[in-house]
Amino acid sequence: MSGTISQPAESEGRAVDGAASQPQEITQKIQEEARRLLRDDKGDVVIGYCQAWDDEVVSPCFVTDGSQVGKLVFNEHCYHNLARYLVGCEGYLTSRFRTDEEAPRVALVSTPATLRTVVGLIQEHQFERDDLIVLGIVDGTPVGIEPDVTVGRIKVDRDEQERVSAELQRLEMMSVSERWDWWEGQFSKCIRCYACRQVCPFCYCEQCIAEENQPQWIDRSSSPQNNRSFHIIRACHLIGRCTDCGACDRACPMNIPLSLLYGKLAAEVQRAFGYVAGTDLEATPALVDVLASESGER
Repeated sequence: MSGTISQPAESEGRAVDGAASQPQEITQKIQEEARRLLRDDKGDVVIGYCQAWDDEVVSPCFVTDGSQVGKLVFNEHCYHNLARYLVGCEGYLTSRFRTDEEAPRVALVSTPATLRTVVGLIQEHQFERDDLIVLGIVDGTPVGIEPDVTVGRIKVDRDEQERVSAELQRLEMMSVSERWDWWEGQFSKCIRCYACRQVCPFCYCEQCIAEENQPQWIDRSSSPQNNRSFHIIRACHLIGRCTDCGACDRACPMNIPLSLLYGKLAAEVQRAFGYVAGTDLEATPALVDVLASESGER
């Protein structure tokens, strides 16, 4: 059984025409749209990327004034899933520390994975589509939302897709006991820093199960049993939700390939239910559909 998620090369009705945009062109378009939104009082904050301490490092940035627009950039290092800043107790669109009247009008620079994440968060009723201005960067892969403005087109990273596919197939070839031992070895490296959780847009619970103590489901100490429990529970929470942005892999200081675990689960969801997270705003998420069916609500 393959663990590879199958997606069409181009999204239905949203094929990318022509060559991919140059990074400078995308940067210019982002700056133009940000300047227009702030000048015309159409938005209060533009969440995008800016250059950090090194040429190969970018950071999320939050532009609230036209004078700051020039620091917005886009290049091959802009892979953070910026939807993370929309949700949670301090999220721009869900913060419980702001009244509805204080809620900012947010524009979000969105890569394809971020676009799919936005779809998932809307499906989970974290916010409404009209609450967000989407400055989209597309690559022709399916996304379940139409950007308000398409600021650029990029190429699909086929090399990375092939690498992940090959690694998943290698794991599939192992026996159950070999695969268990392999994952035990990976989880044993975990130092429980929770970086994977902190960067994930779908980990927006105000209190994580890993931090509850009445009852205490998972001990906080880093041990093989506790690490295994944390990662398996978190993986179960992401079934049918993960949009394969890779943020968890990049954040992990111990280089645990968590996206392989989530990718395998996503492939199983697609095989069983024909559902791929973030590709259809009108679709019922796979596990919601199953639970509704079992309860007789359908």
